[in-house]
Amino acid sequence: MTGGRADQLTTGNVLRLLGAGASGAILMTLGERPLRTKELTRRITGYAPRTVYRYATRLTEAGVIDRDEEPGVPSKVTHSLAEPGGRDLFELVDAYANASLRRLPSGEIAAPEWGSLGWVADLWESRMLEELNHEPKTLTELARGEHGLSFHQVSRRVALLARGGFIEEIPADGGRKRYALTGKARRAGGLIAGIGRWRRRHVVTEGSGLSVDEAAGVMRVVLPLIVLPDHVGKSFELRIASAGEKEAGEEPVWGDVGGDGAVVNCRSPLESTDSSARGNVAAWVDSLLDGPRNGLKTKGDSALIGDCLRQLHEALWSNGAGSAPAAAEAVAGGRDGA
Repeated sequence: MTGGRADQLTTGNVLRLLGAGASGAILMTLGERPLRTKELTRRITGYAPRTVYRYATRLTEAGVIDRDEEPGVPSKVTHSLAEPGGRDLFELVDAYANASLRRLPSGEIAAPEWGSLGWVADLWESRMLEELNHEPKTLTELARGEHGLSFHQVSRRVALLARGGFIEEIPADGGRKRYALTGKARRAGGLIAGIGRWRRRHVVTEGSGLSVDEAAGVMRVVLPLIVLPDHVGKSFELRIASAGEKEAGEEPVWGDVGGDGAVVNCRSPLESTDSSARGNVAAWVDSLLDGPRNGLKTKGDSALIGDCLRQLHEALWSNGAGSAPAAAEAVAGGRDGA
């Protein structure tokens, strides 16, 4: 997929595609095995056959599934995951679902969970994810952002995001409601990173799937998920760059380990740090998805950076059993270097 398809399959649009109608259910069902159209519509409950046809077509146009038609009267159409792009996207979504989405007793992902991915797209593209990262904000403060949304539009989005469990209201300050990110919203950073890598491998002809600023934004959002009790009082700096880019083009991310071991993302440069690490977007994204990887250059306390990345991987992909889902490892692949 190149050119116009790369413009169409932005991170936000991929999230919306997965969250729209029967798309997510189709992806997960075909992850088990290829199916003929009639069987596919029978397996996906809660949607009319026409709806399943429509969203299967959208996934085909996006290059996620293949449609094989055998001649005859009537013709026989078989749908399957495109290899390797469709399979990679399925494994990413399956890993994210294991860690962060509610499944029904049957193992299927609950329909409202799919719809919530569209709210993640809005949270990401409106930059509210970044605005709420450091401190809670009121609706008025959020409406002043650079997203171009009216107060009414921001208010409506906040209500939807709160309903989906991505933001929460905290105790009022002077009678004004303030809103903060939840752990669910921060864990969505792992899905955003995964879609960035999927775009890098299967959509864009050059680049990293996420920009330097976007990758830094993901790192800032996910850092508060972790606790490092063995590194109390320490601080670190993560520097993110494009492939081959010099230091002048890097985007820094600063973290500080509090007295309880909780990691705080610092907005301003730190006077001194115990450790620093530098790498391009691909190296940082791969570390979030797979755990500490080669490609990062570390100075100072290397154990601090290693523990940070291991904890981030576990926080994003753990299913509650203390280990990353097998599907998350399958996403790694190791097919590309950048």
